[in-house]
Amino acid sequence: MNALQKLHHLSRNFGKAAALSKLRLLQRVARMPRLGKRDGQLLGETLAFLRAYPDNAQVLQAARALRERLPATDTVYEYSYAVLRRLVELHPGALEIEWEELADQDPLLDALGLVVLPGETQGLDDIQLELREWFTACKEHTSTTDLEFLLHLFEGSDLPEPQRVFLFENSRLPVRYPGPCAASLERPVEDVRYQRQPIRDAQPPITRLIRQPLHPVKRAGQEILDLALQTLCARELEIFPLIYGNPADVVVADCGRSFQVALVGVLPRWRDPLESLYFFLILKNGVPVAYGPAAVFLGCCELGINLFPEFRGGETRYLYAQFMRVLYHLLGADYFFLTSYGMGENNDEALRTGAFWFYRKLGLRPTNPAVEKLARAEEARKAANPRHRSDLRTLRRLSRTEAFLDLSGGSHRPLDLGRLGVAQSRLVASRFGGNRGRAESRCSTRIARLLGVSAQGRALRCLAPLLTLIPDLGSWNPWDRATLGRAIEAKDERSEVRATRLFTDHPRLGQALREVAAETLECPPLS
Repeated sequence: MNALQKLHHLSRNFGKAAALSKLRLLQRVARMPRLGKRDGQLLGETLAFLRAYPDNAQVLQAARALRERLPATDTVYEYSYAVLRRLVELHPGALEIEWEELADQDPLLDALGLVVLPGETQGLDDIQLELREWFTACKEHTSTTDLEFLLHLFEGSDLPEPQRVFLFENSRLPVRYPGPCAASLERPVEDVRYQRQPIRDAQPPITRLIRQPLHPVKRAGQEILDLALQTLCARELEIFPLIYGNPADVVVADCGRSFQVALVGVLPRWRDPLESLYFFLILKNGVPVAYGPAAVFLGCCELGINLFPEFRGGETRYLYAQFMRVLYHLLGADYFFLTSYGMGENNDEALRTGAFWFYRKLGLRPTNPAVEKLARAEEARKAANPRHRSDLRTLRRLSRTEAFLDLSGGSHRPLDLGRLGVAQSRLVASRFGGNRGRAESRCSTRIARLLGVSAQGRALRCLAPLLTLIPDLGSWNPWDRATLGRAIEAKDERSEVRATRLFTDHPRLGQALREVAAETLECPPLS
């Protein structure tokens, strides 16, 4: 076992002796010759953990210094259009199309035909000129990469943004990204928390932690977006709310034990009509340890936290509790749930990691009574024999359920958003002959009149067909209608926080939408 392997093995031990040994091993690793790919990855994971959980200032300083040994990321991935636009700003001249790995150039040729001058298409059609050669011939500066030139063509076109996004991403371009190593990235922090004792996770139940008052959040901005973007891109990961992250809607909450939860809202143009979508990044001493999406509507939020591998098995329950705590206080989420996939159904990784029992210890309970009965039987076997473990067949049976943690006292539960979508499609077909432009225009005008708001707001136009399906909306009292109007207007603000709270607190909206989802009769006529 070499010095690096010893350091990795020792990294989760704490105390004076362990700290001294880590410092000596860090010094030995610094003198090691050039590291191979596997050792480089192991070093990155180990240093990330040591910076998140440093024993003392000396270990932290040595771990930070050793980051210089980490190789730069060199990934090839089909990144999203919006992501690449930001990455080329951060790393000009570095990102490039990997032409040898482009399986089919026809979609790119078709897209180029829509963003160049009509006469230029002759050059694209010239069978004597390879596509890569066309790029070289048409660039103004040889220092401009092919990717930068392509993005410039798309940005300079008169195509609407959604069409540019679709055409670019449909081209499925493999792009080489030689950015910073994911394990080297961190956010500067003022006060470092040193780990001098073994790591202790939160003990269930975690309800008390979730309800614990939260310090006022602090506004952040582009620096959080860039940290998150580069952290995920270096790992060949993307997630919708981050792709369209809004630098004007970023907050950071300090959650104790040197944990921070950063919430990033979505740009207004890309927001969901109902749910408030957020990207979250969880940091420990400024080091990213987990990420994921959060979608909140009417107080309900589906759970989904992705821990980076080097941080699994540590303060996982505490981390989950702090994430839910931020959503509880900031966005009013008090009903948390998981789909059966998250519990392990058709999800081998969740089965292997015992996801059902992990979430049960967090306090989540199955919605399926048969699964709850089986879980109690397994707990009885465990009580009688502490060495008992649920076998794979039992875990599969346990996964056939959704699970929830309800802090709302029964007042909140998730909506069937799919049925609401189908109901709107039926409305367009039955009342507007499938003419979606006419449906949006007429519904927007009617709903704007009922609620006393402008018919031009994006949120109103998106929600109007759905609200048209509420048969008694016109008979709601003026206060209920005005409150709904304020919530819809708030949906177009810089941040969705106010809209999220207004929707959650509305006295009639949830029940009305639930009735729409359950409705099986024909769509009501417009009045």
